[in-house]
Formats: sequence, structure tokens, C-alpha cells
Amino acid sequence: MPPQSKRKSERVRGEWFIPGAILIGGLIIAFAVYTIHHRATLLQSGNPTSVRPVDATDHVLGNPAAPVVVIEYADIDSEYSKVFQKVMEQLMQIYGPQGNIAWVYRHFPLIGEDANAEEHAEAAECVASQGGTSVFFKFIDTLQSAASGTNQFDPANYDAVVSSLGLSTTDFDTCLNARTYQKRVGLDYQNALDIGATGAPYSVLLVKGQTPIIISGGLPYNAMKQVIDQSIAKVLNQ
Repeated sequence: MPPQSKRKSERVRGEWFIPGAILIGGLIIAFAVYTIHHRATLLQSGNPTSVRPVDATDHVLGNPAAPVVVIEYADIDSEYSKVFQKVMEQLMQIYGPQGNIAWVYRHFPLIGEDANAEEHAEAAECVASQGGTSVFFKFIDTLQSAASGTNQFDPANYDAVVSSLGLSTTDFDTCLNARTYQKRVGLDYQNALDIGATGAPYSVLLVKGQTPIIISGGLPYNAMKQVIDQSIAKVLNQ
């Protein structure tokens, strides 16, 4: 996996790129407010066509056939990824039962900034190999809750978390020590770079029949909800 020294995370600059006509009405206003408070930059870049198709190896919450699919590339220890994780959890509680959105979680460890980012990602995959997608997300939630904000979770405490989730620490340790999912994490990482990611979180919204939406950085709840509401409305009105 290449070093991250040339990339800056969204800790210092959240950026929101929305291609084409999706920038309408109140969404522009929401972005203007976000820009003022978070120093965001409207980018005319990104390559959503390079997004790897969602498949059985992905961790997906919600309806995989939903009209709006949020593919997030995240760093478990990133301050902004932690905030956006909570935003997506709230949104899934609203839209998930309706089958209107799906949330796909992929890894983008900022190894130049978060010392344990890559190991956290591989650890999450080892957990998923035992407990599946729901436990994968619980593992991430637990790590982030234990080390909120700019704090970073200590890998020495993995086993305590794994045990609390009802999984085998022996199997987990074997998996992690063998770096079983190093390649898997690397594929996510490379795909994020191919799309144009410069930090975490970095998300691509696949909207059925519409231009994809790229969000670089973690949008606050109200702004993200508005993006999703307008995206769903566009699909329904096609």
C-alpha cells in the first residue's frame, strides 16, 4: 500500500463536489452554510466511473438494490470519519427500513496520519469473517466510541472488544497476525485513490438514473439528509 504523505485528510479541509445539475435550490444554500463553517471547497474533479461495483465482499447495510447507494471510503481512526459514521447511522435508521438507501463501507486508511489505521481496517475484516456485516459495524462503532475525536484506539485492546462481541479471540488473533485481509484492505484503498479521494471520509452516492454525487469530507446530518432526500425525489420523478 503506498504512503499517504502527499494526501491531506478532511481533518483540515472538508470538500464537497456535486457534479452537474444536482446542485439545485436549497442544496446550494446548504453547501454555502457548510462552506462558511468548515472551509469546504467545491471541486470539479473526481472520477466516480472508477468505483468498484458493489459485490458480495462488501459490507452493506440496507437494501443493496436501493435507488440511492452511499459508498463510503473511511479511516476508522479519522476524526471526520467518526462524525460521519454517526450521521450515516442516523440516516440508516430513517431510510433503511423503507429500502430507499444502502450504505457500503470501504476502507481508506490514512496511514500517514493515523498510525493504526491500516491495522484497524484489517482487524475489522477479521471480525467480519467471524460475525458478518452487523458485527463488522459494531466493531467499528466500539473502537470509535472508545477513542472519540482525535483520540486513537490502541490495538492492544482489540481482544477485549472481540470478546465483548462474542467472537473467538484466538481466531481473531490468528487472522490479524497473518495479515489475512491486507490485500482486501489494499483493494479498497486503491479504489479510493482511483476515484480521486484525497482524505477520509470520501463518499460516492450512486443514484439510479442520475449523475453520481461525490462528497469529499463528512457532511453534517442536515446537509447529508438533504442530499439524500433530493436524490430519492429525483429517482421517483424520473
